[in-house]
Amino acid sequence: MSHSDTHADLTPFLETDTEITRQDKVLKKWFKTNWPDIQAVRCWLNELPVNLQQFLRRRSLASEILLLQLVFSLVIGLFAVGALWLASNRAIEDNMRNWGEQWLTSLDDIAMPLYISNDSESYLGVEEYVKKFPEISFVRFYDEVGELVFEDYRVEPLRPISPVPVLTLMGMVDKTDDAYRHGYLLDAANSEQPLMRVGKSIWTESLTMDGLLGLDLSDASTVEETLVGFVELGLDASIYQADLEGMLGVSLRWGFLLLLLLSVSSWFVYRRALRPLSQLQAPLKRLAEGHTDFEVSTTGHSEVVAIADALNTTVSALNERDKKLRYLANNDQLTGLFNRHRFTEELSAELERLYSEDITSALLFIDLDHFKYVNDTAGHATGDRLLKEVSSCLLAGVRDNDTVARFGGDEFVVLISDVDEQQMKSICKALIHNISEHSFVEKNETFTVRCSIGATMIMNTEFSTADLLSQADMACHKAKNAGRNRFECYESSSSTLMGMANQIGLSRQINEALQNDSLMLQYQPIIDIKTNLPSHYEALVRMRVKDAKGRKKLLLPDAFIPAASRFDLMVHIDRWVICHAIKQLAEARKDYPDTCFTLNVSGNMFETHDFSEFLQTTLAESGVPIDAIVLEITEQVAVRTLGRSGKRIDKLAGMGCKFALDDFGAGYSSYSYLKTLPVDYIKIDGSFIHNIVDDVIDQKIVASIVEIAHATGKQTIAEYVASKEIYNKLRELEVDFAQGHYLGKAKTKLVR
Repeated sequence: MSHSDTHADLTPFLETDTEITRQDKVLKKWFKTNWPDIQAVRCWLNELPVNLQQFLRRRSLASEILLLQLVFSLVIGLFAVGALWLASNRAIEDNMRNWGEQWLTSLDDIAMPLYISNDSESYLGVEEYVKKFPEISFVRFYDEVGELVFEDYRVEPLRPISPVPVLTLMGMVDKTDDAYRHGYLLDAANSEQPLMRVGKSIWTESLTMDGLLGLDLSDASTVEETLVGFVELGLDASIYQADLEGMLGVSLRWGFLLLLLLSVSSWFVYRRALRPLSQLQAPLKRLAEGHTDFEVSTTGHSEVVAIADALNTTVSALNERDKKLRYLANNDQLTGLFNRHRFTEELSAELERLYSEDITSALLFIDLDHFKYVNDTAGHATGDRLLKEVSSCLLAGVRDNDTVARFGGDEFVVLISDVDEQQMKSICKALIHNISEHSFVEKNETFTVRCSIGATMIMNTEFSTADLLSQADMACHKAKNAGRNRFECYESSSSTLMGMANQIGLSRQINEALQNDSLMLQYQPIIDIKTNLPSHYEALVRMRVKDAKGRKKLLLPDAFIPAASRFDLMVHIDRWVICHAIKQLAEARKDYPDTCFTLNVSGNMFETHDFSEFLQTTLAESGVPIDAIVLEITEQVAVRTLGRSGKRIDKLAGMGCKFALDDFGAGYSSYSYLKTLPVDYIKIDGSFIHNIVDDVIDQKIVASIVEIAHATGKQTIAEYVASKEIYNKLRELEVDFAQGHYLGKAKTKLVR
């Protein structure tokens, strides 16, 4: 094949490709031109379900009922009109047929002369007879062989008709039996030819004469019947149909008018009947928006009244629920006083008021003295009842416009409005006197409770609520250190102001560290004294800060935890520590599956309502089992858990979580707690460890702690182990675990 042949063979394909390309360009151009319209149609189609749903939502109940009524009325009316039309036509047809048979019989007699003689008078008789009946459109007479003898059409028919073909002989012959002698239906009226044709055969009778004698008239054989012809009538029922149509037209007009009147009246009736239901829309909308400050009052049908009553019941229940929720959110459940959150709001409102008014107020911080003794000797139920009575004493010792709140545990705060310093001191003296003079009797045992009060004057708004609470708290501690059962006023000395400024600065740094993730964790090993191997690692939090020269440094917990506690930041720090420690524990367990961490938890965090759920969720997200962590709580927090919070420890312990009692011996130091506290480890405070090698008393104290701990099924951990001699002495005293710089410093990475 030549090169030119190849090109010749490919030409059709090239032309086809060119045509396809041209079509593509045309289609692209068309789409480009009409794309906005196509997009608009697509948008309309996409929005159609939403628009339809909105339309259905906007329809009213009255209009829908009225529409259904109209549909049913129209269907029933059309059915009735159709049935009447069919029945009337059938009646007209039957009547016309019956009349036609009668007229045929009469015409049979009148027209007989037509078959005997060609008498014109006979024609006239037929015409005169036909004119009497306007229903007769034409008449025809045929002879016995089917030839037309006579025919007469009405001069002015009721409606124009087409020429009717004459009958054929075959059409007549099959109608000559006895069944058709008295009239028969040839064809019925239809839409094309509004005539009904009826016909009849005409017969003559004559006697058979065999002679003049012997004639018997009762003998049928003597009578001879002869077919002489046929008669055909065309009947026009137009006059009746016109009357029927007129009557139906009038009926339809009246029916439409009645339907219109019924619809209008029904609309007003439905609107009136449903108006009470419509009036419920506004209350329901307000309820959906969260408003419950209304009451529905309606009259009408029992169903609407029932709905209104149910709505009022719902509103009352919601109001009652909101009232209880507000009470629980603002009040202490035990004493009924304002809680810490609500009191802070009241104090903030007082500061705003003082900003615009030239007055002074005072803040009192009250701590009960030796309240722990009542809990230890009489139980926590007794302590709760004592707190209630102290609350009553505080309320009785202040004015009606003052605010008393329970701040937590055995601590109370009082906001005294519009007082000077002298009035504030008088109120403090009265409160101390009322509480100290009140005797609390429980099971024939009398308890006398005293209190220490710290007071600070609110003279301006340069301090925040946290600052004022801190000032009153410091004054309360001063009163306790001065001998208790007294009050002290906060004095803004230079050293105090400097300390307050440092505290405020630290609180800002803590907030920034939480926001910028500037906290970090270090891990210190806890060594099993029997194996000399790490058993746990304690997660210790540090805060990265910059000094005055801009150099980075780490702050240990002792430097910033007091400020965090004072400014309610401990919960945020604890959450950060738990989340990050568990994530790092999950990474560590990939290489060392037996790694366990101990985590310090503050009292504020432990007593939050969602602590258990938060811990379980964090563990589940990281895939760390709950038995891989030990929660360290202070002795003070553990003592509180003997009450309501004890259930939280029992719940977590039941799932496998372990607990350690931190700094044992530095707080309440009651051995009875070792029997009842649901903890697994006892961490002996470092104050008993520093000089344990040379101090016999420290050795005896540690030995007794170890003995009692082992007797109650608990293990001991010694803190601040700084030398080999201390470590050996702890082994000699059968301490289980040790922790300190000698055994391993806190580092950011685990050292195994």
